[in-house]
Amino acid sequence: MLRHSSRGVSVGAALATVLGVLTLTLATPSLGLAEPGAAEPSLAETLSWMDSTYNSHEAQGGAFGHGRYELNSNGRVFSRRTETLSYISCKITLDIKDDPYTPLFAELYTRTIDTFNLGDIDPKTIQLTLYDSGAGGLPCEWETANKHCDVAKIGFETRNQLPFMDETFQETFPKLKGRDHESGGVSKTFVAVNYVNDAEYAHRVLKAFLHATDLCGGRSSTF
Repeated sequence: MLRHSSRGVSVGAALATVLGVLTLTLATPSLGLAEPGAAEPSLAETLSWMDSTYNSHEAQGGAFGHGRYELNSNGRVFSRRTETLSYISCKITLDIKDDPYTPLFAELYTRTIDTFNLGDIDPKTIQLTLYDSGAGGLPCEWETANKHCDVAKIGFETRNQLPFMDETFQETFPKLKGRDHESGGVSKTFVAVNYVNDAEYAHRVLKAFLHATDLCGGRSSTF
């Protein structure tokens, strides 16, 4: 049996009103807040994913990695370039090595180390280009009808093309001796590239790279 207050208002009716307001409040999303489970990955999560999928962790039982760029001619590998990515917060280091055991780099192979801050990158310059590894690395943008677009490069630049990247370059001539065997130096640059051995994965890592750049405060160039 329902009881009434001294003013004749049903306690049950009052309770129903309160429950209705509570239900409406819970059903209405809070402005400016993400729904549970809809939050985007943090910078640490994004870079950790890039590390675990882009770099090779095969020796530890992990992924084979996608930081490779291998080109073929007549069904045989004639060049191979590998790249590893490391990071400390927004500071990124790319270590790119030629494979001296492939024909293209048998006489001369290089190693390039680029270090930069994602906050200095212009996100509008981050571009994905697909290539046909079986056609000697011809870009698919020239013609896609008869190409197998299976490898990629992701190029990017600093904001306003300012020389904010540190680059260490080394070249080795394996057949030469003494001072002529190696040469190199340190310089500044504004452009760098990621090498990717799988076109489908390239689109995923492009998305992650753009997201990390945004989280680190990367901005478009002035014009």
